[in-house]
Amino acid sequence: LAGVGVLYTSLIISGAPRPLLGVTPWLLLSGAYLFFSSRSLDTLGRPGVLARAVKSCLQAAGKAVLGDPTWAAVSAGDGDDPSEHVEPPPATELVDIARTAATAGAHVAMRWWADHTRLEVQQKRGPRDLVSKADHETEAAIRKVLAQLRPDDSVLGEEGGLIDGTSGIRWIIDPIDGTTSYLYGRPDWAVSVAAVQCSDETIVAGAVVEPVAGWTTCAQRGRGTYLNGRRVRVNDEVSLDHALVEINFGRDDQREVAGEMVHELATRVRDLRRGGSAASALAHVATGRADAVWSPGLQPWDCAAGVLLVEEAGGAVGDLREMAAGLWPGSGDVLAANPALLDAIRTILAPIYAMKV
Repeated sequence: LAGVGVLYTSLIISGAPRPLLGVTPWLLLSGAYLFFSSRSLDTLGRPGVLARAVKSCLQAAGKAVLGDPTWAAVSAGDGDDPSEHVEPPPATELVDIARTAATAGAHVAMRWWADHTRLEVQQKRGPRDLVSKADHETEAAIRKVLAQLRPDDSVLGEEGGLIDGTSGIRWIIDPIDGTTSYLYGRPDWAVSVAAVQCSDETIVAGAVVEPVAGWTTCAQRGRGTYLNGRRVRVNDEVSLDHALVEINFGRDDQREVAGEMVHELATRVRDLRRGGSAASALAHVATGRADAVWSPGLQPWDCAAGVLLVEEAGGAVGDLREMAAGLWPGSGDVLAANPALLDAIRTILAPIYAMKV
C-alpha cells in the first residue's frame, strides 16, 4: 500500500493530466480490493489469476515511474509477508486436479439430483448398498478429467473398479458418497476424489465437494486444508462433554452393537449427528463443523480424501487400535478428531467393538 501511495504522489509531482489523476485513485483502490478480497483467492487460499495480474501491473507501473532501485526500497518497507511474493505452484498440482475432477462430477450429480425420482435404483450387496445411473455418470465425468490431465495415473473408483497406470499415483474416487441420502433427495452426500502415492499408500491430495451446501474442501499434504479458498483447522475443543460427534453404524455385523455405541457416546458428549456421507463427516471435522467422527466399516473411496482433510487441518486419524498417519486405517474403521479428544473417544468405543473389529 505504501507503494501505491508513492506511485500516486509521483503522478502529481510529474504533472500528469487532471483526468488521469482523477481516475487513478479509483483504479488503485479497485486493484487493492481485487488483491486483498477473499473473492480473489483460489481454492488453496492463494491470490487468484486476476489478483496476480493486477498486482503485476501495479508493480510494473511503480518501477516505470520510480525506477527499479527506488521501487525495491519501497516494496521492502511494505511489511508484506515474504511468502506472498513467491510464485504460486502450477495449476496442474494434484490438489487442483482433485478439485477440478470432483467439481466436474458434482455438476453431473446435481443434474440428476434435481430430478432424482426418475433414477432407476439397483442394489449391489443389499438394501443399504445402492447404485444408480447418477453414480455411474458422475464417476465417468471424474475419470474423464483425470484421463485428460493425468493420463498415466491409475484410477480406482467405487463403481468402475481399478485401471492401472505407470506414474506412481493412484486416484481414489467415490462419485456419490451417501447414495441413499442422494436418492431420497436429501442434501447430505458428497463427491470425493483423492490422490495416493502408490509406493507407500500415502494420501497426497484430496477434495470433497458437498454440492447442495456449496462447500468444497481441499488439501494437499504439507499445505493445509481449505474450505472454499479459506484455510481452516479442526476445533480446539478439549472437553468430551462439549463435543459434537458424527457417527455411522458400520457394516452389517457392526450394527449389532450400534445401539450400545450410541448410548455410550450420547451420555458423554454434547450431541451426536448421523449423516449419510463419511466423506462429508470427515470434511465437517476438518472445517470445525463437528469435533469428531466415528465411521466404522468404510472402504478407501469413502474416506481417503477426508482423512487427508482432517490431518492437514491439525486433526488426528486412526482406528480403535492405532493411529494411521498419512493413510486410511486398514481396518476400515475410521476415528478422527482433534488430538485432545481422540484417545478419550477411543477409550469409550474400544470395549464395545472388541469382538467386531
